[in-house]
Order: sequence, then structure tokens, then C-alpha cells
Amino acid sequence: MNQPKKYTAASNQRFILRELWHYDRSTIFFAIAEIITQIGKGFGTILIPSMIVAFLEQYQKGMITQETLPGAVAKLVTFFVGYSIWCIITGYLKRRNQFQYVKFRCGTMIECTYQKYMSLDYVQCEDEKVQQLLKKAGEAVSGNYRGIEGVLHYDVELLKEAGALILYASLISGVSAWLVVLLVVISLVQILSYKLANNYELKHRDAKAKLTVTQDYLDRQAYAVENGKDIRLYQMKEWLSGHYRAANKKYQALLAKEKACYFADDLFGLLLQLGRDVVCYGYLIGQLMQGMSIARFVLYIGIVSGFSTYFSELTMMISQISSCLKPVGQMQEFTELENVYHHGEGVRLKDEKEAVEVEFSHVSFSYPGTDHKILDDVSFRIKKGGKMALVGINGAGKSTIVKLLCGFYMPDEGHIYINGTDLATMDLDAWYRSLAAVFQDAFTYSFSIADNVTCSMGEDYDAEKCREGLKDAGLWEKIQKLPQKEKTFIGKEVSEDGIHLSGGETQKLMLARALYKGCALLLLDEPTAALDAIAENEMYEKYNEMLTGKTALFISHRLASTRFCDHILFLENGKITEEGTHEELMQKNGGYAEMFLVQSRYYKEEGAQSHEEDMAGI
Repeated sequence: MNQPKKYTAASNQRFILRELWHYDRSTIFFAIAEIITQIGKGFGTILIPSMIVAFLEQYQKGMITQETLPGAVAKLVTFFVGYSIWCIITGYLKRRNQFQYVKFRCGTMIECTYQKYMSLDYVQCEDEKVQQLLKKAGEAVSGNYRGIEGVLHYDVELLKEAGALILYASLISGVSAWLVVLLVVISLVQILSYKLANNYELKHRDAKAKLTVTQDYLDRQAYAVENGKDIRLYQMKEWLSGHYRAANKKYQALLAKEKACYFADDLFGLLLQLGRDVVCYGYLIGQLMQGMSIARFVLYIGIVSGFSTYFSELTMMISQISSCLKPVGQMQEFTELENVYHHGEGVRLKDEKEAVEVEFSHVSFSYPGTDHKILDDVSFRIKKGGKMALVGINGAGKSTIVKLLCGFYMPDEGHIYINGTDLATMDLDAWYRSLAAVFQDAFTYSFSIADNVTCSMGEDYDAEKCREGLKDAGLWEKIQKLPQKEKTFIGKEVSEDGIHLSGGETQKLMLARALYKGCALLLLDEPTAALDAIAENEMYEKYNEMLTGKTALFISHRLASTRFCDHILFLENGKITEEGTHEELMQKNGGYAEMFLVQSRYYKEEGAQSHEEDMAGI
């Protein structure tokens, strides 16, 4: 992974504002409007009691006569109506901006994250550090008041409070500059108290996060349907519950200490507020006794109270923004990761669908972070249109060869040549268009069968070609009986009418996908692992029929594929120990012959069992 870059709070703020400006710059202007209206709304709540008292004072002193009373009442009512309209506008701006923040997060920033992940080189996706960074980056777009959206919400609140403080300080200074100094000092002490409590929370955040991860893991395991059988058979309920209770007990202990710190802060804050009120209210009462009007007294009482409230909220907003900005920096770091291989540049094949020649030349490879050689000086060549089988026991390095051919990794030593061109110099995006693969750990998406085959949305695909692929893969006989045929959904996550496919049917679907795509090279990595021996043989016969003129590499630890191939490689401990045709390898009487004989007995036994079951059903 690239050397991490330092992201400051200021750079994270600029990143959010830059992306929001590109998404919808009007939202920034509406946010400014909300800040102004929020300040006005807050000041209005202080001003209204003072205006009412002033009206009553003037009326009591005869300053408002019967003749001027309707006009004075009209002015008061006009202000109330205007203030109500102001509050409605403030509420509208707040709701509008909240909706825009959600759209920005979901419509732009979440997509930005998963688009980046899907465009990274596969070697980076398997990197544990990248996985951890992705998880942290995901927190930046995980909720309404977290990460990016949280920053936008709290920025508005922060600027509202800062603006209100400036307004209130200027008004209080008209009475006494010392009062402003006193209020600032008390507020700073209150901030310090809050920071001490908050520092305790931050100090133990990682410990809480680890316990949360443990609890989340136990939740997933307890609710996982595939675990249900073992949980019941082995009576794991109390065992899993015990682990959960232990983790929860530790979490609650940390939470209790954290709450105790905040309780102490709240108690200290109340004492400070009491001291502030005694001094400030005492001073204002003194001014009242020296001739200050009751209306002005009420106004300044509200301003003093509002000043302290805003200062306290300002502290909390700074803390909240700081917390929200941390994952934003990690999101920036993630989205700025650079691919390690060529994409969009490099050598391309002249014809992306024409069969290719593949050559491994003295290839050695170890997975990142390990010294163990998975492949050790491996060399072989597949001619154009050739079919090669790569066989061996599990862990011999067969699937690693597929990953190297796909360009997911590059060799530590040696070279891989495609039509004589080093794969390391090729444009991988173009190379992917020439490749098709069927893997043993095949899975489907909860979309329609046609979507899964064509990887296209809606009607944007060749329907006839899709059906031909399903027919060639041996799946159309089942699909044509479904009411919606290939438009039937797989799984019930998206559609209640969805169906479930067996393991063998899923692998047939993956073959249909590969056939629909068309390719220069087809890689079959344990494609029949979910099939029985008879179905496996039938599947390989289909492969053999459909691969005319295509280059193909069959990967398997089961040897049914070898009789359809021109050449066979026997891989053991990362090295090619035997190679040749099936007959040649059987004559050598080595590891291949031994594996073949063992599996032949298995196939005979399974075939006999299937025959007996068929006879029993007659």
C-alpha cells in the first residue's frame, strides 16, 4: 500500500466542501442562509420577552395612549408574524439542507468509495491494510450524523454559535466589557472540564471499538443460518452467550467510567453556571436599580444566558466535528490509493477475442508478507487454441497460477507472456476483456438470471445470446419452465419470487456468463467442484464442445478434465513435477498415475451407487 499521507482537519474540511461544490454548490449557499436565519431565530427568542415588557412599561407609564395603542399593537403583531415567517423559513432551510446532505452522502460519496474499491488492483483488495483502511473509510459515509454528513451538520451549528457569540458579545460590551471577559473565562474553564472528560472517552475508544467488533462478530455468528445446525446440535447457545456477556461486561465497565467523567463535568458546569449567574445577574440587578429599564434588563438576562449556552455548545460542536473528520481523512487516503499495475495504458491485443498463446517463463511467486514460495520456477506454454490441464492436490499452487494469469498479481521472478508480450507491460483493463473464468467459489447476485449472465441492467443486453449461453451451459431446460424465464430473480433478498440455485446450477450459470462474454482465454478453476462424478463428466464434455478455437486452462485436483486436454501439468509443492499427455503420465507411474487410480475407484463406486439409486426408483 502507498505511504500514508497526513490529512489535517483543514484538509478534510476542504475535501468535503470541494466535493459538495462539485455535487451541488447551491447547498453551500443554502447552508449559509440557514446559519443566518438560525442566529436570527435564536436572538428573536431573547428579543420577544424584552419587547413585550417594553410595551407594558410604556403603556403603564402612559407613553402609549389610547390613540397610539392600535399602532403599537400592530407593530408588535407585525413583529410576531414576521418572526413566525422567519422561523418557518429557518425550518425549511434546515430540512432542505438535511435532505441535500443525505443525497450528497448516498448519491456521491458512498458510490465514490465502492467505485474506488472495485477499481483497485486485486492484490490491493487482498491486502489486510487496505481492508482495514476501507472499513475506517466506510465510517465517513455510515450515517446521518457521522463522518461527512456529520461534519456538514455540525459545521452549520458551529458557525451559527460563533456568529451568535459575536453578536451577543458586542451587545453585552455595551453594558460592561468586564462581563464579556468574565463570561469568556468561565466558558473556557467549562471547555477545559469538558475536554478532560472527552479525553478519557477518546483514550478508551480503541478498547471500546475492539469490544464492539467482538460483539458484532458474535451477533453475526448467532444469526447466521448456516451456523444454526451446529449451534443446536452442539448446544452452543450458552457458550456463545457467555462470550457475548463477557465482552458486554467489559464494554459496560468502560462506559460506566466514561459516564462518570461526564457526570463530574456536568456537576462542575452547574457550579460554574451558578457562579456566573450570581455575578452577572447581580451586576444587572445593580444596573436596574440605577435606572436601567426592565425591558433592557430582561434582554441582557437572556443574552447572558444565551452566550453561555452557545459557548458550551460551541465546545461540543468542535469535539463532534473533530470526531467526524477522522474517518474523512481515512476516506481521502483510501480514494487516493493508486493502482500498482497498468490500467488504461500499456500494450493491448490486436483482437481481444482471438485465441492467445500463453507462456510462463521461470515464474516464482510468494504472497505479499510471506516468504513461502507458492510457485517455484514454473515454466510451461499453451499454444493458441490449446487446452491444458493443471492438476494436483489442494494447496499445490494451481489457483495461484490463475490469479497470475488474470493479472491479479505479478510474479516475483520470471515472466508471463501473452502472444509474446510480457503481461506486466499490458493494459490490464483491455486484458480483462479478453479473459473469462469460472471459479470454484462461484456466487450469484440477487438480480435476475439474465443480469447475472450478461452483467447488464434492464434490457441492455443480447437476449438471444443470453439464452444460447444458458442452453450451452445446460441450464435452459430448468429456466424455460419458470414463469419469467431468464428474468427470474436469484435469491429472495430483492424479489420475493426469487429462486435458489444448487451449487452445480450456480457453476453452470457461471459458465453461461463466460460464454456470453466471449474470450480469447478461458480459465476454469475447479469449475465442477460442486458436481458429482457423472455430472462432472457431462460438464467437461460440454466444455470440450464449446472451446473449439479458444485457448483454455483447466485447473482441478480431480482428473476428469484431463482426457479433454492436449497437455497435462502435474503440480506439486509449487513445482511442475510431471507433464505430458494422459497416456504418457500413466506410463511414468508417478504422482499423477497414483492420483488417477485413486480417483478412478471413487468414480466407479459413485457411479455404481448412482446406478443402484436409479434402479431403486424404477
